[in-house]
Amino acid sequence: MFFALDVAFLLTVVGLPFVADAMGQAFIDVLPGWISIPLIELLHFWAKTLLVAGVIALFLLDGAATGLLAVSPRRRDGAVVALGLLPWVAAWLLARLFSAARIEPVTSLIDAAAGAAVFLVALALLYPTAVERAAEGAPSPARRRALIGTAALAALAALAALPLSRIAALGATALGNLPSAARRLRSRVEIAPADAAVDALPGITPRITPNEDHYVVDTTLVKPRVDVAEWKLDIKGLVEAPFSIGYDELLDLEAVEQPHTLECISNNVGGDLISTAVWTGVPLRDLLSRGRVKAGAFDVVFTSVDGYTDSIPIAKAMEPQTLVAYLMNGKTVPQEHGFPARMLVPNIYGMKNVKWIRKIEVVDYDFLGYWMQQGWSDSAIVNTNSRLDVPGRNLRWSGGEVTLGGIAFAGSRGISRVEISADGGRSWGDAALEAAAGPLTWRRWTFRWTPSGPGTHKISVRSTDGTGNAETPVGRDPYPNGATGYATVNVNVSRG
Repeated sequence: MFFALDVAFLLTVVGLPFVADAMGQAFIDVLPGWISIPLIELLHFWAKTLLVAGVIALFLLDGAATGLLAVSPRRRDGAVVALGLLPWVAAWLLARLFSAARIEPVTSLIDAAAGAAVFLVALALLYPTAVERAAEGAPSPARRRALIGTAALAALAALAALPLSRIAALGATALGNLPSAARRLRSRVEIAPADAAVDALPGITPRITPNEDHYVVDTTLVKPRVDVAEWKLDIKGLVEAPFSIGYDELLDLEAVEQPHTLECISNNVGGDLISTAVWTGVPLRDLLSRGRVKAGAFDVVFTSVDGYTDSIPIAKAMEPQTLVAYLMNGKTVPQEHGFPARMLVPNIYGMKNVKWIRKIEVVDYDFLGYWMQQGWSDSAIVNTNSRLDVPGRNLRWSGGEVTLGGIAFAGSRGISRVEISADGGRSWGDAALEAAAGPLTWRRWTFRWTPSGPGTHKISVRSTDGTGNAETPVGRDPYPNGATGYATVNVNVSRG
């Protein structure tokens, strides 16, 4: 079974969904909020990893059970084959019934059939030796032929279901000939140089997050693979002139660059589900203006190619900083971040910045998207929050000053002040603030601190946004409106 799962996983290079991912996605989509939300709160980004690991464990257990049944003196060949096929068939059926919008049924069938075929072939080849060891006498050749025949039929079905041209198309989609710059840039952002002293601080968060280090959180285990030759972005609903544009046409529209920090609503206080990139895209209001929004518009609904949905108010959609983004740090938006295009909306948590955007629809009611239906915030406005990055929990101290550093973020409100307490909140001192990369990004801060001596020191961080409102000290969990409270770290200082 392990080898069969390896083969099924290798098929992902041509765009097929991994069978364990397909079954895991079905579990995600069918779980009610009262189960999924506590799991997210408990496990965060580990939730999906553990889910896939659990599904793989079920496959391996089934493989072991099938092997034991095959060598049983009371074995029945039909039962052996049925048990061996059970997880593969179940994976495809669950994906077909509950995740058809996210996982293409044909490709998931191919992957499941290929994996099942490999498993049955391996079982057929090992079957005679296993039986000889379990009982006297040689097994019936008819039994071996039956297993091999079943495996061969499964393999033929897998190949017949997907023409070679489809495999080639999927491979081309994965590689693609993609742009690395906007064709018509309306405005290029000028980012002030980073503070050299802050950059030199070991362990400090980079001002701009490299693409490969940008956090990734989404509801899908199988990242959509989009063929840009076929992809269209539909603008429809309450507009006078609905229209669709292709990828090349999107790139031909006037674009803007924008440094922008994204934060996940499930980020804990002081957590790392927050990153900053320089994005390039087309202002959404340009597209809506072309469609001519009708009177009575209330929400703009975004639908991903995998069926995920969310919405923002029409006023938010018309803000100049709300973008349909297609470049990330000067490169094509990576697949895991929403290729070919994604939404970028200021001052709200990441869940409303829909990736793999496929449809933009204007409606006259308050649309509740995927997470809103499970009780998460509809407005999802970013809470003012701070984080301590350095020195970490353990500090070797030789005497004198120590430089503390971290980030603070308040969405489009900006950060005007960061304060540090090294005595459990009894006294506070102002940190030095680096200039922000842009009006929608975090600010890095530093603070000179002299420990009173070795031991454990409770260091807290609080910030004030650009409107003068201070971060709340009241600690709340991320669900449903985002986490709040001061970031606090116990730093163990030892002589060194």
